[in-house]
Amino acid sequence: MNRLRFLVNASIIFLILFYGIKSFAQQKQQENIFVSPVDIPISLSGTFAELRSNHFHSGLDIRTQGVEGKKVFACADGYVSRIRISPFGFGKAVYIKHPGGLTTVYAHLRNFTKEIDTWAKSEQYRLRKFDVDLYPTPDRLKVKQGQIIAYSGNSGSSQGPHLHFEVRDSGTEEPLDPIHFGFGIKDIIRPVINGFRIYPASDESSINGKPEIFQDDIAGWGNTYRFRAKDTILISGDVFFGLEASDLLNGSDNKNGVNMMQVFVDSVLHFHWEANRFSFGETRYINSFIDYAAYHKTGKRYMLTRKAPQSKLSMYKSMINDGVLKSIPGKTQHIRIMIADGKRNESSLNFFIKGIEAKGAIASRTLSPQTFSYRTHNQFRTPHINISLPGKCLYEDTPFEYSAEPSEKWSCSMIHKIHHPTVPLHDYFDLMIRIDSACRALTSKLFVVKLNTSNKPSYIGGEAEGRYIKARAREFGTYTIMADTTAPTITPINISKDKNLQNQISIRLNITDDLSGIKTYNGYLNNKWILMDYDAKNNILEYAFDENLQPGKNVFRIEVTDNAANKTTYRTTLNY
Repeated sequence: MNRLRFLVNASIIFLILFYGIKSFAQQKQQENIFVSPVDIPISLSGTFAELRSNHFHSGLDIRTQGVEGKKVFACADGYVSRIRISPFGFGKAVYIKHPGGLTTVYAHLRNFTKEIDTWAKSEQYRLRKFDVDLYPTPDRLKVKQGQIIAYSGNSGSSQGPHLHFEVRDSGTEEPLDPIHFGFGIKDIIRPVINGFRIYPASDESSINGKPEIFQDDIAGWGNTYRFRAKDTILISGDVFFGLEASDLLNGSDNKNGVNMMQVFVDSVLHFHWEANRFSFGETRYINSFIDYAAYHKTGKRYMLTRKAPQSKLSMYKSMINDGVLKSIPGKTQHIRIMIADGKRNESSLNFFIKGIEAKGAIASRTLSPQTFSYRTHNQFRTPHINISLPGKCLYEDTPFEYSAEPSEKWSCSMIHKIHHPTVPLHDYFDLMIRIDSACRALTSKLFVVKLNTSNKPSYIGGEAEGRYIKARAREFGTYTIMADTTAPTITPINISKDKNLQNQISIRLNITDDLSGIKTYNGYLNNKWILMDYDAKNNILEYAFDENLQPGKNVFRIEVTDNAANKTTYRTTLNY
């Protein structure tokens, strides 16, 4: 018997060592695939799967020392498989496909190197568009490991100079955590637990005798946290947890995200979320993973241990009872919640819950006359509005609420309050709003807007259908119809009539629109279309001089239209 036990134990030890050595070897092999995309020490301002607005962050944000123009290198041999240029999102981005099934992405660039830039511009001129999505053939733009491919910038929706860098599975386009591919990123700092909540999971649940969210101050240091007051919480019924955390890396003061959360109940794994890869099709499920209402009100993102019925997030690795914990009257259970960053530095929160019997009936919540289901199509109608909402929009069944107010002088319909903006939606719903009779003559200039708490409008769009404007929306909130009859504004920055351009390298103009937003922008020199770089966040159009600028007098024209088809044209003559 002892010999058998010895053989079994020896076999287990051998398997652990074998697979441990194999895993270590695979990790080292993986880390040796790429060189760094920059030639400066890597300092991060954003990490993989960090919680962002409506999405998980798909890569690393590499600091560029507060400036643009740092060299960006191909991490390995391959070819440029995609070039994306947009005023929004990634701005100017290069995608390189490598042998072995991986693709690297370099985004928010200032500009490309000459070979890439020349080909991209030729395509932009061919398409007569600044905003392009290009797919060169594999033999068009080949690159070698360590070759300069671009220069870092601040293009697109970037909020400051940096390089957004990704590693993707070429077959699925799923982003992978680049931190596992080496790059010399140092991180020995444990994540910090900033806040914690316990949520009642049903109308029969209570926490310390109250049917409401429990929140207490956190104390502790190192890798162990606790509640500042009591370490035992009295629970009746079912509950789930929410944790707010951040992480620091060596050499950076940015508060980044964590990649893993586990819940242990008496040492048994109850819930496990881990982010090493995901698909872009699922990234919006972040709104079911966090306490969306708390984020909407406070800006804090509490990661929830309860899986919403409609959530299809692949990052959930395992869970019991969809992450909801059932209390047992008279039983005390030890709860350990562990979080980790990409380098597997860990921190944990420890406390106890004690199950108690419910004391009397807990008041039920107010019921809505209509509940929207996540399983079926939902419809809501009045003479002034028609809401058609597919079940896939919702993460769970939702008691629906609606109210309306009379139109204002600046609106062309009643003001409709469609449920609550604190409830997230996953997909678009159709919205038809009736036009006020006084505005029907303006139908071609009408569109739906979403109002914030100060009644500031955000353009949604839409088209006329009879006496209604039909649009698609992706958030609950306050909606109405407005008219835009004012054309965009064009303001020259560095040109004037008959100006001599010998001492400059570009033409720059400021373009703005007061309501519906810029839709198209086209520049011309001597009646030929020219490429103008659009920096949407700064409202700047720029034409970098090329062969279209002729010696002598040039006629320059710029045309800008907004989303309500209002158009402005600016003309002048320039000398070169």
